[in-house]
Amino acid sequence: MLLTSPLAENIYNSIAELPILDYHTHLPAAEILDDHRFENLWELWLQHDHYKWRLMRACGVAERFITGDASPWEKFFHFATVLPLGLGNPVHQWAHMELASVFGITTQLNAQSAQGIWESANRQLAEKITVRTILSTFNVELVATTDDPFDDLAVHQALAHSDAGPALAVLPTFRPDRHLLTDSPDLTALKCRHDYFHEHGCRMSDHGLTHLPAPGTPAFDALAEIARWNHKKGWIMQLHLGAQRNVNSRMSSSLGPDSGFDTIGSRPQTEALITFLNTLDASGQLPKVILYNLNPNENAALCCALQNFQEAPVPGKLQYGPAWWHLDHVQGIREQLDTLTSHSALGTHIGMLTDSRSFTSYVRHDYYRRILASYLADKARDGTMPDDPSLLIETAGNIAYQNIRNYLPTATNPAKDAQATSS
Repeated sequence: MLLTSPLAENIYNSIAELPILDYHTHLPAAEILDDHRFENLWELWLQHDHYKWRLMRACGVAERFITGDASPWEKFFHFATVLPLGLGNPVHQWAHMELASVFGITTQLNAQSAQGIWESANRQLAEKITVRTILSTFNVELVATTDDPFDDLAVHQALAHSDAGPALAVLPTFRPDRHLLTDSPDLTALKCRHDYFHEHGCRMSDHGLTHLPAPGTPAFDALAEIARWNHKKGWIMQLHLGAQRNVNSRMSSSLGPDSGFDTIGSRPQTEALITFLNTLDASGQLPKVILYNLNPNENAALCCALQNFQEAPVPGKLQYGPAWWHLDHVQGIREQLDTLTSHSALGTHIGMLTDSRSFTSYVRHDYYRRILASYLADKARDGTMPDDPSLLIETAGNIAYQNIRNYLPTATNPAKDAQATSS
């Protein structure tokens, strides 16, 4: 699947089993602590996955069978029935990768196979598959959750002393968005919470913004202040730019946010980003930054803008982050790799993340690794990269694992911690 040549297969085989450091997710930490056991495939797969909801709506499924009062089986059956209409869509690809990786099911999901797959998966969920077995299956070393600054982090504290295992770190990420977009953000309170999060292992802030606020506004000043705190503490700042949210007002008012009604925004982002980065760079307080862009029309401009603020000693201090959300498909990932190759140093890239509420979404890392392997092999074949398997394999391994391992602060990285302890 997705491997375009024998060289692509060789590159992929060299990285397929590498561990996963998942530096941005929306996974519930409480379910990791409790080692949650899912009642059925709908709860695991469909209950919170608005990617699947969007596909079902596009295929004419009534809302009752998506977010309404239909039974779990009815909702799953309707998803199975329309899934063949989405062939080539990442949801179709991911669904079959998830069935194979988690359940060992290689049958195509459709109306005819739905009952058998439902029963087989539910039996395995009842007998042997839990949240932690899924994380172990995918060799996950780090789960970075997304947390409100005023969360008491009790679940994370309990996880730190749990039997989740020394190879797995589950750490919070500071997400202050709703506290910033006011006329007078309470920076004193946020600073206290920033310190509190640091004490509990947090080393990253995350900001999901339609656009960067205008200079001189309270929101801009607050965001810049958080960047300065990040710089002082050695944190990473993640900026998710470009989503236009809740665009269907009728459905959003009924179902609430994160229900599948967010889209690619068209507001230009580059000039505001440059202003923000330059403000911090001018005072020597620019932290590591991962920028996620949602509008492919600005891929080159935004990636190019970041390069003006790169500096030693960190390779790729400012990262043009992986293709995000509506761009995390084959075309979007390949375009993002092209942008990195043309405007940055591809070999410094930090690879993929999950950005999901579903534990089975770890197949997205395998999906990315397959596309990456084929991308490198194709470039070698057409002469735009050296036909040097050892170099290509080394590059793929760095992008898939080693670069993010080196980029993350030590406290977020159990592999680093173990190495530091042993040395």
